[in-house]
Amino acid sequence: MKLIVKDFAKIKEANLKFDGLTVIAGDNNTGKSTVGKIMFTLFHRLRNMPQLVLDDRKQAVVTYLVNSQLGRNDGDGSLIPMIKKLLQIADNLQVDEFVVDSWHRDIVKGIHDEFQQDLSEQEKKKLREKIVSVWNHSDAAIEQEIVKRAFTDVFAGQMNPFQNKVQTEIRLEVQQKEKIIKFSENNCVACQSTINLLEDAIYVDDPFIVEDCFRNTGRPAEGPRAALLKYLSADYRPSVVDMIEIREKLADINCLLQQTIPGNIVHKENRLVLALNNQSGELYVENWSAGIKAFAILKRLLENNSLKERGILILDEPEIHLHPQWQLIYAEIIVLLQKAFNLTVLITTHSPFFLDAIEVFTHKHHIENLTNYYLSEAAGDGIRFREVTENIDQIYEKMSNPLQELENIRAKLQMER
Repeated sequence: MKLIVKDFAKIKEANLKFDGLTVIAGDNNTGKSTVGKIMFTLFHRLRNMPQLVLDDRKQAVVTYLVNSQLGRNDGDGSLIPMIKKLLQIADNLQVDEFVVDSWHRDIVKGIHDEFQQDLSEQEKKKLREKIVSVWNHSDAAIEQEIVKRAFTDVFAGQMNPFQNKVQTEIRLEVQQKEKIIKFSENNCVACQSTINLLEDAIYVDDPFIVEDCFRNTGRPAEGPRAALLKYLSADYRPSVVDMIEIREKLADINCLLQQTIPGNIVHKENRLVLALNNQSGELYVENWSAGIKAFAILKRLLENNSLKERGILILDEPEIHLHPQWQLIYAEIIVLLQKAFNLTVLITTHSPFFLDAIEVFTHKHHIENLTNYYLSEAAGDGIRFREVTENIDQIYEKMSNPLQELENIRAKLQMER
């Protein structure tokens, strides 16, 4: 898989390979997180685009029915029961050669069955007109608007460079198929695709997010943080057989997790709780260390089956809250996860120690041929990404510059004494 980005925000050009594990290092404010959020938007917000387009058509009909109060017969004046029933009716609508007729027929019947109400001839006429209007819009036009909304939500509407009026282009290539998206003045002006993305992406950048599980935080519903909260809050339990297979598959990972999380994580009293090993006490999530929270995210995603085979895992500077010893453990877990689930993993980092750990463990577990390294750098015309897989020392050299500067200051101070 390859991601090509041109003139997106501060990024002038990026050409990145994703064979298994991709690492991006570089200074602050050089587009590393931007690449991760682009991948999140493509694989989470825009996955299964044909279904998104169909769902949008259905939502337009439901909104019309709600606004016209067709089928309303709820007694207490609440719209919620009506909306739920209308959504159920819409969910059962099928697409066929005579879609206008079949939708009209099924909605009229659904309203009769669910609300014990027959529409008047005038209401039926207006309903048909609405369905015709919904299907008069092309898939391409709807897709462009869906793309614009998704990127606007994630990037606050700032996709194009501030001053340069060039057109932004994002190109995703997967097995000789591609998806091309273009923006001009922060509007999606083209969206061409020969691939339907079905894999999901999980974006992790803040271990303290576990404190918000099972709580209404009032945050926007569509960004990377909200998506992660949804997965962390899921209480899905695999079948016994699936759980046995998962434990066998992840035996090495679970051993590493046990070194950092001294107990079992459970959902209790609207929060996550750590039931401590060999102790009667329980530790509320608010009192966990930042390091435990970082590992707890991975543990939770594994236990509730949120990490899927061939999925996308994006980790933005995961080492920040970790002691060097735990950085080693975290790095090995990521490598093992990639291998166990055949994941596409994107890691951004500032830490030479964590980078070294990733490099060592990819060799230990024999996925070095599935690992790519990039250095993001500020140039005169914007941010560019250089592949340094064959010469990772360039990253270490870049990261060592601040240490050398500190040594120079130390030497100068000693000479002045």
